[in-house]
Amino acid sequence: MARFAHDTHQRHDNHHQHGDHNPPQPPETPTPPTSSAPEFSDLGATFNDATRALVGGLWQNAVEEGGQGHGSVVRYVDDLKAVESGLQSEIKAGQFSGDTLTHIQTVLSDITTALSAATASVNGGGSFGSVANAEAALRASHLEILDTVNNDHTLSTLATQNGATGFLAAPETLPDGVTAATAPHATLAEIGAIFNDAANRILGGVNSDNKAIITSDMNAVVSGLKHLIDAQPAQFEGLTGIHADTVMRQAQLEITYINQAGIDPDAGRGSNDNILDMIDIIQGDANLAGLASQGGVSGFSQFPDALNPTPRYQDNAAQTAFWANFIAQGNSLGQRAEQLVGSGDTHAINALISEFQTFEKNATKFDLAQGGIFGARFDNELTPSSTLGAEVDAMIKGLKTGDAALVTAAAEVIHDNAADVGGNNIPITGGHFNPDGLTVAQVLSTAVTAPATAAADPKPTPTPPGTVADAAPPSSHDHATADIHHSPIVDTAHHLHHMWG
Repeated sequence: MARFAHDTHQRHDNHHQHGDHNPPQPPETPTPPTSSAPEFSDLGATFNDATRALVGGLWQNAVEEGGQGHGSVVRYVDDLKAVESGLQSEIKAGQFSGDTLTHIQTVLSDITTALSAATASVNGGGSFGSVANAEAALRASHLEILDTVNNDHTLSTLATQNGATGFLAAPETLPDGVTAATAPHATLAEIGAIFNDAANRILGGVNSDNKAIITSDMNAVVSGLKHLIDAQPAQFEGLTGIHADTVMRQAQLEITYINQAGIDPDAGRGSNDNILDMIDIIQGDANLAGLASQGGVSGFSQFPDALNPTPRYQDNAAQTAFWANFIAQGNSLGQRAEQLVGSGDTHAINALISEFQTFEKNATKFDLAQGGIFGARFDNELTPSSTLGAEVDAMIKGLKTGDAALVTAAAEVIHDNAADVGGNNIPITGGHFNPDGLTVAQVLSTAVTAPATAAADPKPTPTPPGTVADAAPPSSHDHATADIHHSPIVDTAHHLHHMWG
């Protein structure tokens, strides 16, 4: 899905050390500070990044894939260590006293617990005895830090000064004694409140202690959205309807990730991307955002922003060929659908519908074959339980019924989805994909052209799928196209085009 206010997706492994560039805060006593201290709001922004990383549970891989780092646990630990160091500097600078100083010391104690629990959560539970215990301690200590800061007037003021949103609270759980089965669910806002409960409880990860309640929440979101869309079709027309259908499908996908927790090491990565994407879709659609906040209820509440954009995935040759074909074919099919809808040419319409179905099937097949972090990042855009499933179903419905407006909306979502995934990937040679291309050559016209092969070697050794070490370095503005049709990438894409039919 074209993510609104993009991470959007969220989710990186860069080290964050913030605050040393800011001028020291004036001390509350005549004693000069012994070291420079960061702004408390800057520390809050770093802690926000840690909150975002915690969604769905921390993950860790021994082998890096696609330039995505070794896991969100690295990001989380680095964030908390930066906050810990900054708070210690502020204490030395004499910035806190009385109850506020006591509260800061409580925060530091919780950070110590969270750091230990974070590492244990991806290493079998460690001294906590089990992964479930480690994840429970991680979530509890993290949320207690947020509560401590936001319930202290001095700290909450410092965290939000100059328009900052440091230490932003997580979405709320349902009231005590209320479950997904007993919670109201007549409106999108009420369904969103159930979603919030799952989003809060999944902080730190899914385990034997919380799996049942999170699963119940997501099942309620799926059934609630389906009933609402069927019962009130006028509220879910065009783009809004496709967006709502996408969220419903992604809630179904989330149940898959919940069931994979503890089995697939990348399930937490997939869950993180998926949950944050559902929120972005709702909040990025003005109609859905309005429906999600009504009657004093706010559903699908946002998590804080990440400090840095998610690193783009470094593709191998096969992945570059796939994306080039996916973007070109999606744009081309969408354009043809807009030209054909309402024409009355039943044969041509049925043939185009068949092409859309093949387009969806082959994209899903490729995504599932990749697995790993690639799948975790792009399952919610390339499978039936995703944007792809919603947009293709809407397109087929529009073509069958002659609904030109729906076809136009579906074509727009197809293009936006292609632009989103294309923007989140780096061609093997560097550069970027052209999201508006109608052919493979056009899509790759903004990628860096592969180096020419020596004439004495008419049969160059192809780059094995997955190899990125020898890729040409990225270039921001290499638009040369003269030799692109002779690039190994285009040759691979040409082969894949015939595979797709």
